[in-house]
Amino acid sequence: MNRINDIRDTMIKKIMIATDGSDTSKKAAMIGIDIAHRANGSVTAVYVMEILRLAHLPGYATIPGLKEKVLELIQEEGSQATQFVEDHAQIMNVSCHKIVARGNPSEELLKISQSQEIDLLIMGSLGRTGMEKILLGSVAEKVVLQSTIPVLLVKGD
Repeated sequence: MNRINDIRDTMIKKIMIATDGSDTSKKAAMIGIDIAHRANGSVTAVYVMEILRLAHLPGYATIPGLKEKVLELIQEEGSQATQFVEDHAQIMNVSCHKIVARGNPSEELLKISQSQEIDLLIMGSLGRTGMEKILLGSVAEKVVLQSTIPVLLVKGD
């Protein structure tokens, strides 16, 4: 009987879905919600606003009102992306918590997964290669390499 309890204790119950609103992250969300539904678990939808890169936009700091407008648009994108996850989780009767964070995406995803005691992190991957990967970096790659919990990458089309 103890063995059965041990197995239940190791089941995946808390799933974090990293979303950016893209089709690939929506696909990842659907998979994450399905896993949570089957496991009678919950999901946490996370969108990370990468503010640091904005400072490199021409006129970002000097054009009056531009900074605030850009931040407002990114915040709205984050709200819409996490709302998509919540809406689909509700359809499947899966509990959903939403987080819109600021910072470096890979670092924030790792921090949140630890603080929320997540069992599985699911995210989309665009599968960039070559120079594009070198120039842009890969949030998914950094998360996979540094995560202490399992990460499920869902490839884009």
